Amino acid sequence: MRDPMSWALPLFRASGIPVKLHVFFIIVTLGLFVRQVTAKDNPIEWGDVFLFTIVLLFVVILLHEFGHAFAARALGGEAREILIWPLGGLAMVEIPNTPRAHLLTAVAGPAVNALICVAVAVPLLVSGFVPNANPLANPFVSEMYNYRDGRDHTSEYGLKVYKAGTNEQLPQSVLYDVLTKRQETGFQSRVAWKPETAAEVAAGMPGERAVAPGWAVWLNRTFWLSWVLLLFNLVPAYPLDGGQVLQSVVWGRSDLRRGVTVAAYTGFAFALIFLIVSVAANETLFMGLSLFMLYSCSQRLQQLDTDEGPFGYDFSAGYTSLERDDEPPPRPKRKQGALARWWQARKARKIAAENAQRVRDEERMEELLGKIAATGMGSLTDEERRFLERFSARYRRE
Repeated sequence: MRDPMSWALPLFRASGIPVKLHVFFIIVTLGLFVRQVTAKDNPIEWGDVFLFTIVLLFVVILLHEFGHAFAARALGGEAREILIWPLGGLAMVEIPNTPRAHLLTAVAGPAVNALICVAVAVPLLVSGFVPNANPLANPFVSEMYNYRDGRDHTSEYGLKVYKAGTNEQLPQSVLYDVLTKRQETGFQSRVAWKPETAAEVAAGMPGERAVAPGWAVWLNRTFWLSWVLLLFNLVPAYPLDGGQVLQSVVWGRSDLRRGVTVAAYTGFAFALIFLIVSVAANETLFMGLSLFMLYSCSQRLQQLDTDEGPFGYDFSAGYTSLERDDEPPPRPKRKQGALARWWQARKARKIAAENAQRVRDEERMEELLGKIAATGMGSLTDEERRFLERFSARYRRE
């Protein structure tokens, strides 16, 4: 209980990878949900807020993390665990300590987001809708251009009315006249409408309302969320994927120390920019992420001698390594703060857990060798074969 990172609930196992849900993810997403549904004059139905803010966000983040996990396995490494937590996901993986392995594992997460975008864009495009790639768009309004009729279609929360049989949108003056009769004002600043209000206003206007079907709306929301996470994760700052990519690129051209240094100081710059934006926009969660980025960059600089990041991987930082570079000359030790002491204690527990896991793996290896001797290789399951391959690869490297 003393380690906040351990406050996680086990959900299930997929491909032998345990998936856990951090308690703080539940708290933060429920907070976002309550803030949205209780906001003054909020037009969005609570069911849509729940499906988008909690369910869809969880699924997209989980698929992103499985991208990292499967990439690690494909490179000869291993995926220990996936943790969904307030700032995204953590894929606890082990990979070879090479620039290529780090680069490919880091890119795999955003690549999954790109695949999601393609998968949902194809049926939309076939149906005539162009997914909305504007990261600042309102996902609930879900505005999409339809190339067949030349109109912008929206969800039930939008209000796009066109002259009958044309793609010419009715002028704002017509909407103003209708709202004046209804004694409503402020429509110019209104981003989303209550469905019943939008339907009533559209019925009072001399034209046709462009509303997209529900399936297209949710596909567009999925596209938008995955696209935003893709763009955000490519920001070159720890602990985002972009920071790992920048580190790997510089590392491949020079050395690990330079790669970490360049990525960390680039991350400082982006974190400060995000911090300014979070203060200006009064976004607490974004501010927390900015501060965590600053802390992650600082920790990566302090951990150069051990080449271990502070929090694992991805919206999580770096990776644990199956190999170690030659250690550079020791640097003068600084007095550790509270966060550093907490991290050192967590790292010690992590090493102990890895040693215990190693013992269990060796015991299981002996059992499988006995099974092979008794019944042959054909008696092994697919999961047991994968375990043998991972164990053998690790043994060869050691």
